[in-house]
This record gives sequence, C-alpha cells and structure tokens, in this order.
Amino acid sequence: MTGRAGALDQITPNMVSSVGEVIRVADPTPALILSGYRLGRDSACLLLLMAMSAACSSSDQIEQQSRTAASTARTVSMTLDAWSAGAAPTAYASGTLQSAGTTLADIEAKIRSTTAEPAEQAALAAAVKDLSTAVDRARAGLQADRRPQVQEAQEDIRTATRVLADAYARYFAPKP
Repeated sequence: MTGRAGALDQITPNMVSSVGEVIRVADPTPALILSGYRLGRDSACLLLLMAMSAACSSSDQIEQQSRTAASTARTVSMTLDAWSAGAAPTAYASGTLQSAGTTLADIEAKIRSTTAEPAEQAALAAAVKDLSTAVDRARAGLQADRRPQVQEAQEDIRTATRVLADAYARYFAPKP
C-alpha cells in the first residue's frame, strides 16, 4: 500500500488517473516564453502583476507613498512614547527611528520623481522631508540620552504629520 500511496502523491493537477493508469495532459494555461526562458503560470501571473503595479498613475503612487509616510510617522510617535515611558529600550527605539528615517528619505525621493502637479507634489515632499529631519533629530537625542531634544523632535514630528495630512488633502482635493 505504501508503494501505491507514494505513486498517488506524485500525481499533479495536470495528470489524470483512470483505471490505474496516469496520463499526462497538457497544462490548460500555456507557458509564457520570455527571452528564451519558459515561465510557468505562477511566474507569468507575477510578471503581469508587477507590470500592472508599475503602470499605476502618479496619483496612485503619491497616495501610496503619502500613506506609508503617515504610517511611518505613527510608528515613530508610538516608539517615542514607549521610550519616554520607559517601556522601550534605547537601542530598539534608535533602530526603529533609523529604519523610519531611511523609509522617509526613500518616500521623499519617490514623491519628487513622480510626474504630478508640481506645487502639490513639492508640498508633500517638503512635509516628508520635515518628518525625516525631525526623526533624525529624535534619534540623535535618543543616542545622546537627551530627553528634551527627543521631546522637541517629537513635537516637530506631530507638526510635520499634520502638515503632511494637509498637503495630502490639497493634493487630492477636486480641481476646478
């Protein structure tokens, strides 16, 4: 019985068992051949999804980057709150802020590189830059164990988050 069970485990979806024999049938989805490489159904779907995501409008890209920046700012604020309360170690908070700073710098560059309305795009990029600068100052304060500097930077992060929200609202406001 183990021999037969092992054989049954090898039957794939594109094989049919009929009266004890296994017949290989053609895959219902033809493979995509790209530059001499045969891509299976899963690879072809992944390639299609990547192409579709790259084809998103600059407005969609701006929206996604803005949302990521806002989420990063919330993460930084929660981390700083936890550090201030003594619930997060300095090394953890510093590492989180370093990662957030890198993320925000990438977001700023992506926003600046889109082909969007220049004024609204510049306002969003400036808000993200202000967030990034405040995060860097907070991280420096953490590393030097200067609570007043961290608190000042935390206020600047809150202000920059509000400015980002306003810039986002202006960017997506209906145009006359």
